[in-house]
Amino acid sequence: MLVYLTRRANRDLLKLPLKIAVKFEQWKSIVEEEGLIGIQKINGFRDHALRGDREGQRSSSLSRSWRVIYHVDHLNEEILVEVLEINKHEY
Repeated sequence: MLVYLTRRANRDLLKLPLKIAVKFEQWKSIVEEEGLIGIQKINGFRDHALRGDREGQRSSSLSRSWRVIYHVDHLNEEILVEVLEINKHEY
């Protein structure tokens, strides 16, 4: 599975605390090696579909506060995971 980062996600990645950047790299490795099933099996990521304005997108937790927001495209025989942004979730 191919993981692609948008320009915004690349900018977001540069601003992350080291601990969150490492967790994102773990998330990315799991997605590339095992696919989305691998992420969904790990409860700590709390992967789920989004609703409302973000319908069609998904979110995984990198920590209590940080999220990776992504979209899945099925292109020909490949699946592309497009990381839209990595943001600090406000409670």
